[in-house]
Amino acid sequence: MTSLQDAPAAVQGWFAAEDSADQAAGLRTVLGPDVVMDFGGQKIRGVEAVVATVTFAMPAGWLGDAEWSLLPVGAPGQVTVRATGPGGTRLQVFVPGAPPQAMDAMDLMFTLDEHGLIVGLAGQAHHPEPPGLPRPLRPGDTGPDFALPDVEGAEVSLRQEGARATVVVFVSNHCPFSLAWHDRVEQVGRDYTARGVRLLHINSNDPAQGVKDGLDHCRERVAAGHFTGPYLVDEGQVVARRWGARRTPEVFVLDEHGTVAYHGAPDWDATDDSTNAGWLRGALDHVLAGTVPDPADTEPVGCSIKWTKR
Repeated sequence: MTSLQDAPAAVQGWFAAEDSADQAAGLRTVLGPDVVMDFGGQKIRGVEAVVATVTFAMPAGWLGDAEWSLLPVGAPGQVTVRATGPGGTRLQVFVPGAPPQAMDAMDLMFTLDEHGLIVGLAGQAHHPEPPGLPRPLRPGDTGPDFALPDVEGAEVSLRQEGARATVVVFVSNHCPFSLAWHDRVEQVGRDYTARGVRLLHINSNDPAQGVKDGLDHCRERVAAGHFTGPYLVDEGQVVARRWGARRTPEVFVLDEHGTVAYHGAPDWDATDDSTNAGWLRGALDHVLAGTVPDPADTEPVGCSIKWTKR
């Protein structure tokens, strides 16, 4: 590994923008017009869209006192840098309004054009998925049954007689994507409950990896009236593993027979409230009408589930 000072100018400029008075303006100077950013499972295209996402989800100081190293990997025009904690300790990731989250490392992979501008960017967080984690449930799969405790210990089952559809959404108390979509998803719950739709929230994050996802914080949110359906605690991450969930938020819509009809994100833009959980609403409308959702499978966008280290 070598120092970040040996990275191309545009890569150095990317990190300098975080420390500038105007992060957005600094980013615009190093991005190519056709830049594509792969972030949280979503491909974000164009300078302004990338800038909006970065300033929303990667604000100044989001990686704390990270030490950056240039990795000796990549094809011509590709540069990978790795963030670790000071002195090789675990990296502390800061999300506004939440305690720091720990991970082993974070890599950012840059692709540069012939002018030296950034035209591709992807991130890879190093808190590995558990070995053998299955693919997420897809439309046509049967949702594995479960019975999980809510924040007060009352058991809630996936199946409920008379339910015409069930929405299962894996959530987090600190992930900016989960929080950004939260109100839209809860409004879906309010709008569709009278039509026989259940909304179940599952927190599968290991609180040892992020204390904000501990039971006390879950109870505080429920007591504050943040949820229109049960908030369930997946201790041991059994349900997340069986369902192949990887993101917060990650949505599954099941029909009255327990068959997955939709999987993915609530809608196509976490930063735009006007999207109104459109994919989720559309899926429910189709299920209630007895037709097939379109789209039926989209890419979940959000933070990775914080898996227990084994």
